[in-house]
Amino acid sequence: MKKINILIIEDTTLTAQKMKRTLEWAGYHVVAIASRSETALEAMFKEHIDIIIADINIKGELNGIETAKLIQKNFNVPVIFLTSYHDDTTLAEASSVNFTGYIVKPYLDAHLLREVKLASLRFGLNNKIEAIKLDNDYIYDIQNKVLLKNNKEITLTKKEEQFLYILIQNKNSVISNEYVDLTLWHDNATYDENRRQLLFRLRKKVPELDIQTIKGVGYTLKINTPDI
Repeated sequence: MKKINILIIEDTTLTAQKMKRTLEWAGYHVVAIASRSETALEAMFKEHIDIIIADINIKGELNGIETAKLIQKNFNVPVIFLTSYHDDTTLAEASSVNFTGYIVKPYLDAHLLREVKLASLRFGLNNKIEAIKLDNDYIYDIQNKVLLKNNKEITLTKKEEQFLYILIQNKNSVISNEYVDLTLWHDNATYDENRRQLLFRLRKKVPELDIQTIKGVGYTLKINTPDI
């Protein structure tokens, strides 16, 4: 049976390492520890993540709740929040995310493991993850984040992979320019030309995919296959 992959979003090193030891002792695989929102997003695009454990108060432009909300727009992944606060204001903010567990510090290892176990059961994480069939013989292996055409892998740069991923996850819907910038460049300043050049390169590599530009608004990937 495959191990369940976990991403820890926590900016206190001792807490993160303690969690990692506890989880790995219990048979889980901690894929990465992210201390900021941008490194968490990088991990989501790079690895297959099954469960996120996120501290609500982390460094960076986005807090843990905002980071989880951004991630869940593209990744169907359960989130377990970890926090020192459980006041009404914090709970109300957390409720904007579809979280599956809420752990208050200081916590017991048994509590952590129970929440992770519940998340794995609710989301059926031992089931096989099917590839996504796109138009014109393209297949996207969502677990390995690889694009195939006629079973041959298409080589993409990191940014091209990330751009294609959010297009596929939001297929037939428009993703805004601002959302693309936030997801791909995080809190770093970027320009319209960067997006245009990225799309130009991606279209050259996957010319049969119908990636449309909505002028002044954003982008959409049109997919005709009815069952995806």
